[in-house]
Amino acid sequence: MDLASGALTAAAAVAAGAYLNAKLTIGTDLTRLRHDKTWTKRLLSRIAEMGDTCSTYAMFDKVNEGIEFLWFEGRTWTYGEMKRETQKLAAFLESAGVKKGDYVGVFMANSPEMVITILALSKLGAIGALINTSLRDATLRHCLDVSTANIMISTPNLAEFVQDPIQHFSLSIGSYPSEFSAQTGSATYVDLTSLPIPQVIAPTAKATIEELAVLVYTSGTTGKPKACAIRNHQMFVASNPLTQDLDNVKKYFPLRTYSPLPLFHGTALFTAFCYNIGTSSTICLARKFSTSRFWKDVTESRATRILYVGELCRYLVHSPPTPYDRAHKCIVAAGNGLRAEIWDAFKEKFGVDEIREFYRSTEGLAKYDNFNYGAWGGGKVGFAGPLRRYLENDTIIVLSDPATEKPYRDPKTGFCIRAKLGEVGEAIGRVKNRGLLTEYLNNSPATEEKIMRDVFEKGDCFQSTGDLVIQDESGWVRFHDRMGDTFRWKGENVSAGEVREHLAKLDGVIDAVVYGVKLPSYDGQAGAAAITLDGTSEAVFMNNLYAGLKKTGLPSYAMPRLVRITPEIEANATFKKSKGDLVKKTWVSEDKSNSQDKLYWLNGTSYEKLDAASWARIEIGKAKL
Repeated sequence: MDLASGALTAAAAVAAGAYLNAKLTIGTDLTRLRHDKTWTKRLLSRIAEMGDTCSTYAMFDKVNEGIEFLWFEGRTWTYGEMKRETQKLAAFLESAGVKKGDYVGVFMANSPEMVITILALSKLGAIGALINTSLRDATLRHCLDVSTANIMISTPNLAEFVQDPIQHFSLSIGSYPSEFSAQTGSATYVDLTSLPIPQVIAPTAKATIEELAVLVYTSGTTGKPKACAIRNHQMFVASNPLTQDLDNVKKYFPLRTYSPLPLFHGTALFTAFCYNIGTSSTICLARKFSTSRFWKDVTESRATRILYVGELCRYLVHSPPTPYDRAHKCIVAAGNGLRAEIWDAFKEKFGVDEIREFYRSTEGLAKYDNFNYGAWGGGKVGFAGPLRRYLENDTIIVLSDPATEKPYRDPKTGFCIRAKLGEVGEAIGRVKNRGLLTEYLNNSPATEEKIMRDVFEKGDCFQSTGDLVIQDESGWVRFHDRMGDTFRWKGENVSAGEVREHLAKLDGVIDAVVYGVKLPSYDGQAGAAAITLDGTSEAVFMNNLYAGLKKTGLPSYAMPRLVRITPEIEANATFKKSKGDLVKKTWVSEDKSNSQDKLYWLNGTSYEKLDAASWARIEIGKAKL
């Protein structure tokens, strides 16, 4: 072979390799596999390094004391300053009888007080039950009962809502006005600044990775909140530095993460609290989310990363412009639940080019070391090319049965079936170590409902997530729906999430929630949609709604049969929409509770106002929905 022909052969080989790499994304798969390998090596090394004290506090204790740890409303604390305050509180709580293995209720708003409390309990080996601050009365009492806690710690602004006869401390380090100290009711007011510095610092409690670290409660949208028992292992997983960050230290560090999300929620606890401690970085904490203060806080705190969840980004995109929208230093937005229609608008308005949509449930995939954390968005929650799909055997998408809302089992073998590309399926995770599994505390039946056995072979074990996802031909995985949010209408399966996505494409729609409504005289559940408009004429919008949805490709059977135009769709503290409250609302126009809502129904191919006569026809099955 002469030199010229050899060069042509080499060039052809390079071109062929480039083509195959582009087509099969081999390079991307190899990069992610490398990330997985190095990430896992760091995690195992850190666990080994911690020895018999695998706790969050022990990890915090190893950080250089001079590094800034916390920014809160203009005030700052170094790791050393926060450590001293934590040691004071730990000594106080120990004198009050708190010891290793005790459960302690933590009913606190975002604040330095809450950060110190979580760390102090971790130092003692106690388990903080992080309770949603919006809970009251019986539901609050239920969360305490589930945890078996006999001590409660609150911030002064919440102390009055703790009515149970329980040992109760209301903690302050100056984040709340002094007048709150007079409103703590039966609580013992504790001014942390006046506590003595312990003369002898007690050693940090021993802890294994299997032992519990904190309790994080589910939202309670389908019944009373359940307590997710988070182990030290999960806290270490969340704290472990990501390879993509370490590959470009100059770009991503020093890291300063701004979070307006509540620390009682997994996203803020794991991605702000744990990850920043694990990377010796700074947490920039807001008391609560505020659209008007968001970018001002981000700018003043010098945050380089922000956290979001649910509809937070939508609120920001639709908020009035501020001088801080692009004055900040933020280069990454990380979180989950960012809708596709908001993705580009958010980047364009605020100049944040890297948006990391991660997939990780509080209840948790068993395989926490591969929770798909990367630079993507627009509804995408992960990527795997042919190579990674071939090697992946722990996080799998299986076909689901909408009728039973459970994974489909082959009638002949009894085993589950992997979903093909383009097919909707449930994401499940292999349980490798039962001792590391996130369980529901004191609720074995609920835990067992999440466990799947004999999935692909006798004796294997997986954990259900309840999330329906689709992996398309290109390898991208996108969230589709929650199990139970798919309903049947006249023999067809309708995805509430899919219908919502189509609605969100229409001009004028700020927000939308879709759900099924049982109508006695019809087969299945009729699709219902609650929609908030941006000021667009309601009459014009409804007149064009059917045609607009048809243009987006929504099939006729999936068209919402009932529509509620409402000024606002309620969301809870973690920005989940209160679908349960919408389901309870009636469709009778004379109902006073619907005074601000405008109701419509689909009569053929046009939406008409829902009056008493129309509703009467629907109730007896005379209307052609």
